[in-house]
Amino acid sequence: MSGDRKAALRRRMRKLAAERGGVEELSGRILDHLQRWEVWKTARRVCAFWPLADEPGLLAPWPADRAVALPRVQGDRMEMFVTGSREELVPGAFGVLEPSDSAVPMEPSAIDVILVPGLAFDRSGGRLGRGKGYYDKYLAGASGLKVGVCFDEQIVGTIPHEAHDRAMDAVVTPSGIILCAPRNIRSGRGG
Repeated sequence: MSGDRKAALRRRMRKLAAERGGVEELSGRILDHLQRWEVWKTARRVCAFWPLADEPGLLAPWPADRAVALPRVQGDRMEMFVTGSREELVPGAFGVLEPSDSAVPMEPSAIDVILVPGLAFDRSGGRLGRGKGYYDKYLAGASGLKVGVCFDEQIVGTIPHEAHDRAMDAVVTPSGIILCAPRNIRSGRGG
């Protein structure tokens, strides 16, 4: 039943994404909230992502004051690799730019903050991904604070939850920061 609800929500959110305009301006507002957030300011090792056309772009300018890792899909798994600039990225799975084969992996236990894209989020930290489970599998073994990033219309009442789904500690939108699990944010580490 939860799978059917997720599929219907995915269809609805993809339709909204296709109609969205102003992605660059909205992404800038998300980035502004991130850069003013103490949790982000003190994070030294972060995971980000190269955006699809309907996702927030948060890597311009590139965060030069910290180690940045981006995902690379390998088979049915996703791993994070340290990347120093956009020029180090190559086309990868699904046409998304990824770190090259020469990039160094970032250990999941070393990460301070993980920025996570999604089709939808709820205020409790629920996340609806694109359906392949890459982020849920990765987040199961990562210790960093899990921060969803999305546009305001991607915040919904409730995301159907399954046992393998990983909740976010916070979600950042153009309107601000939603704290989903404040107990984890005080310490700067996710659970």
